[in-house]
Amino acid sequence: MATNSITAAQGRRRHKKTRTAEDFVAIGAMAAPILLLLLFIGIPAAVLLATAFTDYSPGIPTKFVGWKNFTTLFNSSVFYTILLRNIVYVIGVVSLQLLVALGIALILDNDLRYRRIWMALLIAPFAISPVVGVVIWKNLLDPSYGLVNYVISSLGLPPVPWMSTPLTSMIAVVIVAVWRGFPFIAIILFAALRGIPDEVKEAARMDGANSFQVFWYVKLPFIMPALSIMALFETIFAVREFDTIQTMTGGGPGTSTSLLSHYLYRTAFGTFRFGMGASVGWVMLALTMAMAALIIWRAYRDMFPKSKA
Repeated sequence: MATNSITAAQGRRRHKKTRTAEDFVAIGAMAAPILLLLLFIGIPAAVLLATAFTDYSPGIPTKFVGWKNFTTLFNSSVFYTILLRNIVYVIGVVSLQLLVALGIALILDNDLRYRRIWMALLIAPFAISPVVGVVIWKNLLDPSYGLVNYVISSLGLPPVPWMSTPLTSMIAVVIVAVWRGFPFIAIILFAALRGIPDEVKEAARMDGANSFQVFWYVKLPFIMPALSIMALFETIFAVREFDTIQTMTGGGPGTSTSLLSHYLYRTAFGTFRFGMGASVGWVMLALTMAMAALIIWRAYRDMFPKSKA
């Protein structure tokens, strides 16, 4: 009995030493990525925060102004209008991207003829520069000579004044943003769908499940992690959307399509108030973290149900 106790104690000590060694290896493996994050993200973020508490402008002596930039920002009605527009834009664009991508992924998951050709066409937007793609869309939507209005007029419908009114300008921006984002999501979701075991789907059908029930109770839970990750990335991309806005509308008409990133650009590089621009940048960072945290929490709750409590 005593011998067994001694053996068990020795085994626990060896296990503890092994675990300690594994912990050191894990810490060493994570050290380099963490240092890189601090170097390329942490330090610039700290500099941006320091700048937000100054009135920094090129050619003028810099003074510490405390919370003045944030106070001015939060007392601006224009800022709240742009902030609300940015939140609605992110929710709308990401939701449309996910829905379109999911629909295409489900179509590709069937025995579709010429699937490889459709896959090649699907990834075509990645073959051109994002700015070039936006310029092409700007010409397609041109009210005078654009192909889109030509097709609309051919159907006997009145042409749409793209880029001329606040509503149609924002619709045009959303169309381009969805077009740019959904192919990558569709490819990831298609790969996730192909990873679902056929036995699971066959078992559901044998139990009497129809196509919608197979999708809702079998396919959707399997691809939910991939869907959540794509929602996270696309949310981050949508919050910092700039090139589409600047190329298509320049934030106009007026400021009707201006988002936080464009507002930051006009504040910092249009009026050279870099301190105020830095405060807008930190608002963007806070908004990104808040929306990303919500997605991560929801994904974690779905993947680990026992952790709900």
